[in-house]
Amino acid sequence: MNLKDLGESRLKELLVSWKQPAFRAKQVKEWLYGRFAVSYDEMTNLPGALKEQLATEARAFSLTTRERLTDPDDGTVKWLSELEDGNTIETVLIRVPGRTTVCISTQVGCPVRCVFCASGRNGLVRNLTKGEIIDQVILACREVGDRVDNIVVMGMGEPLLNLESLRDALDGIAGEDTLGFGARHITISTSGIVPGIRQLAELERSWNLALSLHAVNDEMRGQIIPPANRYPLEEIFQACEYHRQLTGRMLTLEYALIDGKNDSRETLEELSEIAHRLRAKVNLIPCNPNSSRLTAPTLRRCYEAVDFLVARGVQATLRHSHGQGILAACGQLRQAKG
Repeated sequence: MNLKDLGESRLKELLVSWKQPAFRAKQVKEWLYGRFAVSYDEMTNLPGALKEQLATEARAFSLTTRERLTDPDDGTVKWLSELEDGNTIETVLIRVPGRTTVCISTQVGCPVRCVFCASGRNGLVRNLTKGEIIDQVILACREVGDRVDNIVVMGMGEPLLNLESLRDALDGIAGEDTLGFGARHITISTSGIVPGIRQLAELERSWNLALSLHAVNDEMRGQIIPPANRYPLEEIFQACEYHRQLTGRMLTLEYALIDGKNDSRETLEELSEIAHRLRAKVNLIPCNPNSSRLTAPTLRRCYEAVDFLVARGVQATLRHSHGQGILAACGQLRQAKG
């Protein structure tokens, strides 16, 4: 078990039962969150006996790095981390001038299995725990030497199929005595899990929501997402409208441009209508290469797609892929052995 899975109240109860003074809990949290400690040996102001007791109860950190890669072109870092049960996940740190962003996973594998995404190739293995989700943020903060600026929940897995652990993890790093992460610096991406979108809305957190749309009608979407976790678009749109109503947050439509599949002028016209209906902004993503053999349009055509949407009054941008050289870009994360 990870110490972060215990929660603050359980940690305090544990320390009280060991007849430790109340301030020890604060010291432990400072090491875990303020100094990004990954072992009890780093906690130099704790008594040795206490560190030994803590080690018998839970680990200070749940991830063991099996591989760390850096893209020489843009400095993106990707970790392959082994969990306590031997399963592996990938986490990515993206650096751009003035901003650092960590892309975290919520599941080992993914049950949705979008055709252009490597994460779901072998289906779902299991959900990550609260502590395993938090520790990916800690891993990135440790690399930077400071708190990262943004969190995007866009790694392996469908976040809204592990919403309870994700909620607990994001709430756990929001406190001023942990990482003090503001909700508006966190974006959760979903393939369109309708019950999850509605549950997320009812939490009334100000986290940003991004919908992986990739198609403008159900027939087209059926060629991208298998039926097991695919909801009708109209139900998804109504859930997104409900989310905006309760949170006031603008939705982002993520749209992977696939050459000859979803990039025609007629399709982009329909996309603009969807964006207007949902009062959403659009983030176009050139489909990144993987074993699916799907390819992106030329860069020129991608920019033309942006211009086409903007001309129709849509707030649209083109996402520049980071970490392609180390298979760390959108749709390329997977479970593997280092």
